[in-house]
Amino acid sequence: MGYKWKPSKAAAADYAAQMEAIRTFCRDHEIQVSMNGDSYYFTLNGVYYRVSNHTIAASNRGAYDERGNQVRDFYHEGTERPDTVYITAGKTRIIDIYNDLSAGYKLDRRGNRI
Repeated sequence: MGYKWKPSKAAAADYAAQMEAIRTFCRDHEIQVSMNGDSYYFTLNGVYYRVSNHTIAASNRGAYDERGNQVRDFYHEGTERPDTVYITAGKTRIIDIYNDLSAGYKLDRRGNRI
């Protein structure tokens, strides 16, 4: 059996604290969080945003096994919606992305300032 990487106790504790801060931030700013915590949904200045660590296409690709058989329902119907701004970034970046957007910065598809 091979070696499996495991974070140190300090790194795991830091990550847990960071995720708790994110949960609190999301609750305070009325940001909806997906069941697995990978995607965030919110409206800011009349614009609907989805910030996720994966794209809609990648999410729906997981509905099929390696033989092309559908093994679960799609998490998202169809493709991206034209009324939504999609940002693909790690879930721990939600606070920075939200704060940048609320401060008026324009962000690229990866959540970086333009």
